[in-house]
Amino acid sequence: MTDRSTLASNADAFFIGWEATPSSYVRFIKPVSFALILGALAVGAVLALSQSDSGAGQWDNSNVVTLRGLAFAKPYAMLRIPGEEPGKSPRTYLLVEDGKFGALPRVARFVQDRPDGAPVEVNGTVLHRGDRWMLALEEGDRGMRRLPEEEAKKLPDLCWSAPKVLAESVTLHGEIIDSKCYLGAMSPGGGKTHKACAMRCIAGGVPPMLVTRNAAKRERFFLLVTTDGRGANEAVFPYVGDQVQVHGRLELHDDLLVFLTNTERISRQ
Repeated sequence: MTDRSTLASNADAFFIGWEATPSSYVRFIKPVSFALILGALAVGAVLALSQSDSGAGQWDNSNVVTLRGLAFAKPYAMLRIPGEEPGKSPRTYLLVEDGKFGALPRVARFVQDRPDGAPVEVNGTVLHRGDRWMLALEEGDRGMRRLPEEEAKKLPDLCWSAPKVLAESVTLHGEIIDSKCYLGAMSPGGGKTHKACAMRCIAGGVPPMLVTRNAAKRERFFLLVTTDGRGANEAVFPYVGDQVQVHGRLELHDDLLVFLTNTERISRQ
């Protein structure tokens, strides 16, 4: 006959919260917990590696700078300033307003269709990523003023050189972005998670760009315009935030890569 002590030893241990955990439970829980922790770390690593790089966009929005140069209103609001050193080529800044708006309405009032631009002084905060620069203008009169003639004469030659045609007909693959967020206003400023924000910026007049990446993930930025040289906001709006292939003409305008897009030949990938 089996006694009570033998029955107790063969029975499953019963866990009681205020007593020590039975050794059989400990032997089971330890490896299972260890496996779950390793699995969670592995899943986290895979998810992290699968995310696109948020990039090196910067916005020094605590430091207001003053720049002098020529403002242009076609195809977008832009400012050309002297190079950092004598003999250096001018640098081009895209101009935007506070929030999700381009600065074309304000700049157009100063330029008034002058093809050679208008000499101005601007105040704003700098956004920068790679070889692209942008200035978010201060509000009101402080953001932009016309330079008096005697001050304008001190500026070096900042007019555009004749564009260089890099390719008469080429197809590029990349993502259509809003330049303000991608250059530093948001991090990350691209991808599906940013699509709704990017669409609002493009609708508000922020210049659209195409960003491409090579095998080494090096980025190149192309300012998107229509084949007749106008802003392409309306034309590319349905494709903002998407991976696309775009066909058109590629030109170099001094320090700007400009892609004149055939809007009928944009398609999602």
